[in-house]
Amino acid sequence: MYLIEGDERPQEVISLAYGLEEGVYRFYRGLSDQSSDAETRDFFDTLAKAELQHKERLWEKYQAVAGSSMTRESFESGMVVKTMEGGKTADQVLVQYPDWIHDIRESLQLAMSLETDALDLYLRMALKAENEEAKGLFHSLANEEKDHLRWLGERLRSKIRNIP
Repeated sequence: MYLIEGDERPQEVISLAYGLEEGVYRFYRGLSDQSSDAETRDFFDTLAKAELQHKERLWEKYQAVAGSSMTRESFESGMVVKTMEGGKTADQVLVQYPDWIHDIRESLQLAMSLETDALDLYLRMALKAENEEAKGLFHSLANEEKDHLRWLGERLRSKIRNIP
């Protein structure tokens, strides 16, 4: 909750969320690049693409709310958040879970942990936000994280059922 005071304008909230999504996108891309297992690599590529979709929706929302002619490059150059939604940097998580990128079941568990952190953060930010539009945005982001968790849970269940 160190990320918001509660009185931020919607465009500030969108910018913050965009930066968080960028952090997770970079993390998943890095995991994909480091993975020695093709299935795990494809899995992290899929997650990275989902984060790109989040960023795209946030950019569209930012343009609608801010009503400015700012270019996306200018917008992105102003990103200052270097952590993921869980408050850790990609490097911190990689040090904490170095072997998780080589096994799809462990990767699924890691991703579920990260998405749970994101869900929790967005819900807490919605509670703290004073602006109704910002609250709505945080609830929307939380719902997307719930969808990710559901998808990840289904994938994990299928892997557990098929343990050799």
